[in-house]
Amino acid sequence: MSVKPASDISAIKGFIENQDRKLINQTLNSLDIATDPDIQVLRNVRSPLALNKMTVDNGIRPLNTDIETAKGGRKWSKRVLTPRGGMKIIKMIPEELRETFMSDMLDVNAKEVPFAEWVWAQEFAKIKEEINTNIYESEYHDEPGIFNPASTYPAGALVYFNEIIYRKVGAGSTTAGQSPATHPALWADVDAAVICDGPGTIIEQAIADGDLLTAGSGGAFDQDNAYEAIMDMWATVPEAHKNLGMVANVSFGTQQDLAINLNAKFGTGAGIGNVDVEEGTRFKLKGTGGRLIIAPKTWMGASSRIIMTPKGNGVLGMDQVSNVNKVGKVVEFLHGYRAIVKWMMGFQYRDLEVLYVNDQD
Repeated sequence: MSVKPASDISAIKGFIENQDRKLINQTLNSLDIATDPDIQVLRNVRSPLALNKMTVDNGIRPLNTDIETAKGGRKWSKRVLTPRGGMKIIKMIPEELRETFMSDMLDVNAKEVPFAEWVWAQEFAKIKEEINTNIYESEYHDEPGIFNPASTYPAGALVYFNEIIYRKVGAGSTTAGQSPATHPALWADVDAAVICDGPGTIIEQAIADGDLLTAGSGGAFDQDNAYEAIMDMWATVPEAHKNLGMVANVSFGTQQDLAINLNAKFGTGAGIGNVDVEEGTRFKLKGTGGRLIIAPKTWMGASSRIIMTPKGNGVLGMDQVSNVNKVGKVVEFLHGYRAIVKWMMGFQYRDLEVLYVNDQD
């Protein structure tokens, strides 16, 4: 098949000009964290949003017509969900993609699609993958300073270098002149991990600020004591909060440790379907009166954090009603095109009072 770059570029441009908001919204709505049934998703957040809470004091008493003074009161508090802008600048040469496209179309199970539609599907699939991979530990940062070859940088330091944000990794500090180009092992590209604050970062900051205490005795857990570790946390939750119905958000690795431990303690130990707890599934935890659901989350990655909270306490905010989510002008150059994809996203926990976490990260 002959390749006609000019025609390809025109088709790519025409397709995205009509489909950009639809594709971005489809990508955001299909994120693992956005499809999580335990997360509340707000789709019209384009500026900081106050998540208000009213706490009412105790005040009921026996009927007495001589008493006219109210007992107790109420106080307001709030947490703020701040959406941040993300982007991806795309530079593409159609000829470089044609061979892969043709190979995909030869697959007997392939859905036949035009080249332009296929190109943008690949781009948005990669954006989705990057957000899913980084959202849990994502930590927003104002623009860091530009790398200074005369400076030294400690572990964790952020710098701008050649338009990319890098973090100093490993122990110790750099010496003068050790840049991401000259010493790549000392630096990690963290552009995808500094767009907005994710659940893990919000929890760590709340603990550091003293606004959230870890629950239970603490310490690492494994396939031999995962059940005891979670039950130790559960014992610290007040009955009033237990009665709300709690969900323990855990990674798939943590759910696996718990399933193996439970099956050894209460089941056959062989993981027999419909008899033992199956790995990778939601289930009600034994010993909690059916009030605690264990829910493995792909968006938690390999974290050992256990996050107990009522359904809907975690809030994901996106802007899907304005023109903030868009693909900018497609700019043609000699052999291909450049374009920019933009979106808004943020996360917050509505109420820390009903949030219980262990001391692992």
